[in-house]
Amino acid sequence: MNRNKKILLFCLLNWQLASLAFSTENNSVVFDSAQPVFSTFSTDTVNFNLLSQQPQNECQVSGQKTWSEKKHPLAALTAAAGFNILLSSYNRFVIRSGWATVGAEDFDKFWEKKPEWDPDWYWTNFFLHPYQGAQYYMASRGSNLGCASSFAVTFLGSLMWEYLCESTPPSINDQVYTSIGSFCVGEMFYRLSQEADSLNHLFALAVNPQRLWTEHVWQIKQKSTSGNINSLSLGFQLGNYTGITKTHGSGNLASSQTEIFPVLAGINFDTEYGDPYSHDSNKPFSQFTLSVSGEIGAGSGISGPCAYEELDKKLGYAIRIFSDGMVFARTVNFGGSRQASLGMTMIYDFNWHSSYMISSLAPGFAFKEKINFPSGDLKYQLQLAGILLGNTDFIYFHRNVKYTAGRTYSYTTGFQSILKSSYCWNSGHSINFAFRGYAMYDFEHQKQSGADIGWEYIGLLSASYEIPLSKTVRLGFQEELYGKAAVYKQLPFASKVFNNAKIYAKLQLK
Repeated sequence: MNRNKKILLFCLLNWQLASLAFSTENNSVVFDSAQPVFSTFSTDTVNFNLLSQQPQNECQVSGQKTWSEKKHPLAALTAAAGFNILLSSYNRFVIRSGWATVGAEDFDKFWEKKPEWDPDWYWTNFFLHPYQGAQYYMASRGSNLGCASSFAVTFLGSLMWEYLCESTPPSINDQVYTSIGSFCVGEMFYRLSQEADSLNHLFALAVNPQRLWTEHVWQIKQKSTSGNINSLSLGFQLGNYTGITKTHGSGNLASSQTEIFPVLAGINFDTEYGDPYSHDSNKPFSQFTLSVSGEIGAGSGISGPCAYEELDKKLGYAIRIFSDGMVFARTVNFGGSRQASLGMTMIYDFNWHSSYMISSLAPGFAFKEKINFPSGDLKYQLQLAGILLGNTDFIYFHRNVKYTAGRTYSYTTGFQSILKSSYCWNSGHSINFAFRGYAMYDFEHQKQSGADIGWEYIGLLSASYEIPLSKTVRLGFQEELYGKAAVYKQLPFASKVFNNAKIYAKLQLK
């Protein structure tokens, strides 16, 4: 080794040792006052008092990443494959589902299987499949993969499930909702789990069970984040539904059914992650809104075609997930007392009611603005999106109007809009309006026997007034109107109207 290399090696060695001699605390350098930093000094050696040897700092100085900072694609892929094997085994050996009984004949030339539109239960197709995909996605994000890489792993996990874990033909709708739906559900849950970890680790595990795999098996410790929740509330509600479904035909095509659900009680969870009105980011879902609610109560005495028709007559229910997240956003500077942002949004809706169904996956654009007035704040949002894939109840099937079919809904594409506005006075009183509109097209390729193609126009309009009882407790009154008009190619025009009146109490946690 020549002299210059020896000098360079000596300097690098001493620089590494010197970096270990200091511990930073509150942005200051801390020395051990009981012993000099340089305990001895000679021309041959330099001895340091190493107060705090932190591998993470050492790796940051040397440009290397710790184990927890590295990307672990193998952890993500094995999580997706392992989840599929466990779930498939459960369905096959515990529940004994016929479709989960797969063998060599199912693996032989599996790539030649022809994808179809499946008639599975609404809950399975449009909630459980996005949640299943979210498990692949959250495991990937917990393995330090980015959004695009996590989406790729989720897509592969979904392909494995459809082609290797089921004896039935691969499902087109499941592939869409498991992969694209998981991007919405998975990213929101992943971020909420990080927030929850700052409160309680068990709570974080409940939100994101894949942390058991990434953290406790692979030892990939996630950095907990907090302070990103802009608002958080938990509500309890009581109300009723009344409505009518009509087909405007003659003979056996004519029908008019009035339904009354006397009382439904439920719970509602709402959160706003990030500030919607001053958001500027390229990170998907660094700002999102999520509303989850469930109601249960007395049925209307009318049932749709299902395996539990007598129970359906006696039991009323409503389960909703309304969400939208910004894929990217830019602030708009109007100056003065106005804050606004504009960007691309991704919508995932799931609305499962005793008398109707709506679900959608829709990318689009959003504009959100907040205006400060002397008396209070005005907030509003406008979102316009194209529906990649959605569904709605086929009105001639859902309430036994004419046929009994394999499924009571149609797959759709089309357009969606969201309009939300609120005014909150300085006293704490507020008035709120919200509208979700859908223009859904029942396309030919997915049509089942006896159904029809055409356009279905759906609107969900709500208005509420809230009164503050304390800093955290609010009392509210809400009126909601659901309307639908279906214009089919051959079958007569059909319509549906429902009214929902409710009273609710809300804990404003943040």
